[in-house]
Amino acid sequence: MLVVALSALAGCAASGGTRATEPAPIAIEAVRITAAGHYIDLRYRVLDAARANEMLGPGVKPLLIDQASGLKMGVPMTAKLGPLRQTQAKQRPDHLYFVMFTNTAGIHPGSLVTAQLGDITVTDLTVE
Repeated sequence: MLVVALSALAGCAASGGTRATEPAPIAIEAVRITAAGHYIDLRYRVLDAARANEMLGPGVKPLLIDQASGLKMGVPMTAKLGPLRQTQAKQRPDHLYFVMFTNTAGIHPGSLVTAQLGDITVTDLTVE
C-alpha cells in the first residue's frame, strides 16, 4: 500500500498551512482507479485531528491534478448522495477517509498526480 507521509515531503509538497517544520496532519495511503476507470479513489489517514479539521472541513473543494497534462479533476456531486467524499464535522485521529474524483483526464495506473486538499498539496502521487 502506498503511504506518503506529508512530513517527509514537506519541503516540496506542502503549501499554505503546512510548513516544513510541522508534522503533517494526514498521510496519503492510496490513489487508485475505480468504477471501471470513471473515478479515482484517494484514501488518507488522519494523523492530527485538530489540524486536519481546520484544513479539510466540509467547505474545502479538493482537486486532483494530472501532472502530465495539467488537467484538474474535481469531486463529483450526485443528487441523492451529495459530494462523493467524507465531510464529517470532526475528523478522527487514525481514521481512514476517502475522496472520489471524476477521471476526466483519462488517468491510468502509473500516472503521476498532485492532490490539493485545502491548504495541503501533495505532489508525485503514483496512481495504482
